[in-house]
Amino acid sequence: MTERQRQAARHLDPDDADLRAGLIGALTIGVVISRHLLGLDAVRDATPARIIELLRPAVHDIAHGAADDELRA
Repeated sequence: MTERQRQAARHLDPDDADLRAGLIGALTIGVVISRHLLGLDAVRDATPARIIELLRPAVHDIAHGAADDELRA
């Protein structure tokens, strides 16, 4: 785990904080690779605002747990 991931993990839900930080990092790297290296059309052509809009709920759920987790328990 990188130092940046450790710093981020301190601000996340303590359950699996290291894993949560790693998953957010992996998701971010995947978007960067898809957009800039692979040039996948939809990801490349999307505005940054649209990418953020679509990813925000997923990143929030990874970081803090899904809002409906209590319903699943």
